[in-house]
Amino acid sequence: MTSVFGVRFPAFKAGLIVVLSISAPLRADEFSKTFHYSTRMFSFGTLTIDTRMGDVQVDGWDEPRLEIEAEKVVEAKDEKHAQLLYDQVQVVMEGQDKAVLLHTVYPSRSLSHPFHNESNLTVNFRIHMPFDANVRMKCVDGEVRVSGLIGRQQVNLNYGDVEIDVPSIYRLRSLNARAILGYVQSDLHGENSAGWGRRIMFWNSGGDQDIKIRVRMGGVYVYSGL
Repeated sequence: MTSVFGVRFPAFKAGLIVVLSISAPLRADEFSKTFHYSTRMFSFGTLTIDTRMGDVQVDGWDEPRLEIEAEKVVEAKDEKHAQLLYDQVQVVMEGQDKAVLLHTVYPSRSLSHPFHNESNLTVNFRIHMPFDANVRMKCVDGEVRVSGLIGRQQVNLNYGDVEIDVPSIYRLRSLNARAILGYVQSDLHGENSAGWGRRIMFWNSGGDQDIKIRVRMGGVYVYSGL
């Protein structure tokens, strides 16, 4: 069993994995390879994401399945050495239907060089999931964007920016967003400030969607539809 955020998942992999592109240089020393993952996911199910380095974009859609595009980006002197780096970070998807876990697995850290080569191993995610499902996310360093979801959202990011596009302000019950050091901006109450302990708070007793955001260093941007 795997446990993340207090949720336990069965230890089996679900979905189909297909390599979409052969490694190709983005510039002289940067290479990328893209993979696809897919599994069935029900309305009101929960996707839990635990990743370290890279950007995450989540979009809601009207399909009963989860589709994930994972792009591994590495820095290496040539394609041969890039292939070795691809294998050092793994993307794992477990579960289906009501509970899905997506996480990245990096090499074990050494005591002498705990962060050695981690900045050279980035995984960017582009995710489509049912619009009425829930997402819980933990990311160390990257940019996070969530759009088109009416389910519960919980985002914890150490370094970077979080942008949330709320489909309907009338369905939003609560928003509790905080940047320990950084910038907040939203059109809910016209928030626009920078510094220590910046917050965005919103409550609507008639809504049913809850959003909680925590950013240690970076920005929080929340925009709403009608």
